Amino acid sequence: MMLLDPLWLLLLIPVIILFIFLAGSKSSKNTMNYTNFRFARSTADVKYSLPRLFDFLALAAAIAALARPVSLEKTITPPVEGKDIMIALDVSGSMEALDFQPKNRMEAAKSVIETFVKGRNSDRLGLVFFARDSFLQVPLTTDYDIFIELLSKVTTGVIEDGTAVGNGLGLALSRLDSSKAKSKIIILLTDGDNNAGNVTPEAVAELAKQHGVKVYSVLIGTDKEVPFPAGKDIFGRDTYQRVQVKTNPALLRKVSEISGGKFYQSISTEELKKAFADIDSLEKSPVSARKLRIYNEYAGDFIIAAIVLILLARLSAMLFKLYPEVER
Repeated sequence: MMLLDPLWLLLLIPVIILFIFLAGSKSSKNTMNYTNFRFARSTADVKYSLPRLFDFLALAAAIAALARPVSLEKTITPPVEGKDIMIALDVSGSMEALDFQPKNRMEAAKSVIETFVKGRNSDRLGLVFFARDSFLQVPLTTDYDIFIELLSKVTTGVIEDGTAVGNGLGLALSRLDSSKAKSKIIILLTDGDNNAGNVTPEAVAELAKQHGVKVYSVLIGTDKEVPFPAGKDIFGRDTYQRVQVKTNPALLRKVSEISGGKFYQSISTEELKKAFADIDSLEKSPVSARKLRIYNEYAGDFIIAAIVLILLARLSAMLFKLYPEVER
């Protein structure tokens, strides 16, 4: 237990001195005025001092209440205003290319995104995925465990193949329409060119600029031939073929430049990690410099004790007269 206002306890010093003085003067007065030894013995009985003792304890309890006795329950860091971040992830078939570790481009992207999510403290995150069509997987949330769980379920082959970059970007932007955050960004991850959809990435980038949303584009892989799963042979073994995936880094760079973001190209998982680390440093979340302490207050208990002691003082004064009659 600790005291938030300990200076109030200084009042106990004059109270104690006064109590001792009054007790001493009363004792001497009794000795001088009465010579009946039986009465002297009776006034020495502790019960005749109870009212004064209870009054003193009541006053001490009241002063202790003013000193605000507390115990520390916990220390919390208040939340600070973070950013709203939408991640648009390409799930087209080309994301199964095997030039990224630990398995392919898709698994590498999900792993890096998960690490990025775990580094958040106050940001709201959302996730859309796209191929020929685009879908919302996670609305903006600060529940990072749910985000990671739903991210793990994203895979290729669930929608018709294609790469509608504009549509995926547009869906991510629409989820930021009602955002009140001071900082709003979209992280776009794709390994191909825009070859589907009904809206161009440049048009969405212009809208993003108007709404104060930055687009960070990350191109995964290159346009060189890369190993790609081709099924199984007659013995059930995995087979592979070399496939060339068309990319358009100029398009993604333009999208980022229009919106005020930045473009990255990653040809390995390590470079993909560096891209996200750079985005994290450019869009660093604020960290609260304050810590709040939550206390259990006991002033109320001392006030109740003071009231009870005052009642006991009055009751004892009624039961045991301070000046009992002298026996004749």
